[in-house]
Amino acid sequence: MKPFKNLPIKIKLILVIQSMAMLMGTSTHLVWLLRNGVLSEKYHAPLPSMLFWDSLTLLDPLAALLLFIKPKAGLVLTLIIITLDVIHNNTYYFDELYMQGVGLAEWLEKYWMILGQILFAVFVLFTFRSNLRNVNAT
Repeated sequence: MKPFKNLPIKIKLILVIQSMAMLMGTSTHLVWLLRNGVLSEKYHAPLPSMLFWDSLTLLDPLAALLLFIKPKAGLVLTLIIITLDVIHNNTYYFDELYMQGVGLAEWLEKYWMILGQILFAVFVLFTFRSNLRNVNAT
């Protein structure tokens, strides 16, 4: 944990926020698995999508942990996970998300988790270079 300990407080705070967000994702996937099982037919999705979503049950907490014990690896894994998750979910659910013609308030009420993913991805992307520079400097 020495690298985390040596980081500036601002970067530590960002890593803690990212870790908490990854653990929130973990909880979502874990609850799904406990209720529905691995590769559940309730996904109503192709096998690659089911594999991707179920794999996040392990990858999300791994990224959260790495942000503290190996911050560089944690930053990279977090960026990869959230980028792929946003791309996958917005592609897979595109028609439902953007072609239904619902108003903004209804969309936000129904798809607040997708919006949260997008906002988190923007946060991770905009802080990545600075975080990586600070991690590499320790």
